[in-house]
Parts: sequence; structure tokens; C-alpha cells
Amino acid sequence: MEKNLNKGTIILLSIGLVSLLSRIFLGTQSAILIFLILILIYLIVTKKHYIKVFKGTKSYKLEDYKTALEYYRDAAMSPWANTPIITNYLICELKYGKPSLAKEYINENLKIKNIKPHDFINLEVTKSIVNWKTSSKEEAISSLKTLLSNNKNTYIYETLTSFLLFSNKFDEAKDYINEAMDFNPDNNIIKSNYAELCYKLEKFNESKKHFDTLIDKHVRFIEPYYYTALIETKNGNFEKSIELLRKAQGLNESLVSLISQSDVEQALNCAMVKSLNSI
Repeated sequence: MEKNLNKGTIILLSIGLVSLLSRIFLGTQSAILIFLILILIYLIVTKKHYIKVFKGTKSYKLEDYKTALEYYRDAAMSPWANTPIITNYLICELKYGKPSLAKEYINENLKIKNIKPHDFINLEVTKSIVNWKTSSKEEAISSLKTLLSNNKNTYIYETLTSFLLFSNKFDEAKDYINEAMDFNPDNNIIKSNYAELCYKLEKFNESKKHFDTLIDKHVRFIEPYYYTALIETKNGNFEKSIELLRKAQGLNESLVSLISQSDVEQALNCAMVKSLNSI
């Protein structure tokens, strides 16, 4: 946030200068009063967007996602919005709003923001997800590969391998998943992506073994329950499949999830029909 930081520094220096001049011409008490008033104005101007973030977070917890998005969107438009606020807005826009607006924000507003180095990776991954949802899937994959070449990071591996799986680029997905598992062997998303790769390569026993481990951990994402249910349906275990799919119904879709709740609903209906026909 270099530009905003410089702007803030200039304003604070100006406040200090005004206060110093006030002391010379108006006296110490007046200078202190002017200083406090100016600092209060500065804080109101530069921090008021946090009120919108607070209200947005409150609405989000109440599952009022439309209202939360409106607050997050307003907060992100502030010239003082930091990277976490921007990232949260973009994610919320992708999930509950219009991906095209997230793309528009990146094109028109992000260039004037100043990004701290430690926030750079999360924002770049989020930008790739926006690209994936709105324009070029190949561009999104390419940007993540470039980002990963200079920054070994679990979040990049999670997103990139999910994109490759969706694109049916199984050889590349396997290579990056192997890299990711060496880099962070305890990550559940990477483990799930490996199990999903096995499923798509029709290695169903291997897939189920790894998905079962994740289900035993009660992970809170859809894929382990969904794909294991498909395997159970394939094996004729319809009641188990239905049980797993009902659990999947209570889980939120992730931004890069290949499975939607409509997919879960369709698989559940299929399992229920087959269960009835088997009686």
C-alpha cells in the first residue's frame, strides 16, 4: 500500500506542521485542540470503511449474504482499503454476487491500490479465480503456474490442481499434486484433489481409501462425501451413498469446487431411485 501509505504520511506531516504553526501563532492549548481535531478527522476519513467491514461481517454471520456483499463492496471502494478487505470482497462477489463485477473491480480499481508484499500471493490467487470464473481458464492456469514458479505456496497448489482437474489435464494435475504433497503432506485439500484424480482415472479403491480418511476427519468440503457416495452407488451400497450425500448437502461450495449443490442433489436423487428399485 505504498501510495496510500505516502498519502497518509503526507497528511500526518501536514497535521504536525499545522499544529506547530498553531502553537507559534495561537498558543499551546489551541495547538493541542487543533491537533486533536485534525487527527480525529484523519481517522474518520481513513478508517470509516472498517465500519462497513464490521457490518458486512455481522450480516455474513447471519447468512444475509446479499447485505454482506453490499457492505464489503462499499468498503473495497475506499482508497484506504487494504488487501484483506479487497480479497474478502472479491471472494464474496464471486460467491454471492456477479463475477463480472469482481473482474471490473480488478481492471478499474486494483491498479490504484498498493499491495503489501505478504498479501501479494493471496490477492494474485484470488485474481486467478476471478479470471477462471469470468474469462479465460487457460489464463488462470498459466498465471498460477508463473506465480508458483517464484512462490511455493499451499494456496497456489490447492487452486492450480483444482483447475487442472476441472480441465481434465490429469498428467499435469498429477505432477503438481505430487509436488504439493511433498511441500505440505498434511493439507486436506491436496489430499482430496489426489483422491479425486484417482477417481477420474478410475482407480476407485485408491480414491475411496483416501476419501474415507478425510471423511473420518469430518472435513467441511463437499468432494470427499460426493465422490465416495458415487463409489458406494456404483458398488450397490445405496443407503451409505444417501447418507454421505445428505452430509454433503450441509456443506458450502468452495470457490474452486468442481461440485455444486445441484450435482449433490442429482446424485442423491439417483441413489434414492436405485435404492427403491433394488427392493
